[in-house]
Amino acid sequence: MNNELRVIILAAGKGTRMNSALPKVLHKLNGKALVDFVLDESELLNPLETILVVGFKKEQVISHTENRINLKYATQIQQLGTGHAVLQAEELLKNKKGHIIILYGDVPNIKASTLRPVIDDHILNNRDLTLITAEIDNPSGYGRIIRDENGNLLKIVEEKDCNDDEKKIKEWNPGIYIFKIPNVFEVLNNIKSNNASKEYYLTDAIELAQQSNMQINAIKIANSNEVIGVNTADQLEELES
Repeated sequence: MNNELRVIILAAGKGTRMNSALPKVLHKLNGKALVDFVLDESELLNPLETILVVGFKKEQVISHTENRINLKYATQIQQLGTGHAVLQAEELLKNKKGHIIILYGDVPNIKASTLRPVIDDHILNNRDLTLITAEIDNPSGYGRIIRDENGNLLKIVEEKDCNDDEKKIKEWNPGIYIFKIPNVFEVLNNIKSNNASKEYYLTDAIELAQQSNMQINAIKIANSNEVIGVNTADQLEELES
């Protein structure tokens, strides 16, 4: 067991674009619920505990997953963004030390073998925040990773805010983070919802951590398919083909 690591899996969303009454993470890929792919891989990381953040039709998600080992639940009553979702786990992690990795219940291709070396690097360097990135030929719709001339992370720029040069960048932000506890909650409690959706976004954690002089790094993985989520029934169908 890795006594340094805990896992948070975000699984509260309705998945409106799936056009289904079923909670998004319970949709099946080749006969297996999306969330089960993520839970299986997270268990291979041997975390001290896993926290599943549930919300929409949470009773169904809990009923489906309650036989898992070392699994706890946090509830996001209102879906107010990814930063808000992670904050729902604060009570369960209060007074605990170590590190957490934030995963998503609708990203079925994620692999423990890819995550483990990044987690080890994060813990070895006792970093406050490590961001996992990837490259794709067409990152349209995703936030771009902006680095300085030495390759250090400067910021994440959402596509709508990108200038023409930034739009050409192929390195993007899948939203998978490893945080040190309890520093993560110091950052998340300072995220504001002053955006068009009035939501609290995890991406804002980067700038806030930098302002607090926290130690940050962005590590790019080789296979971008591992970190692409399922947002529509068509995307689910593509993965099955």
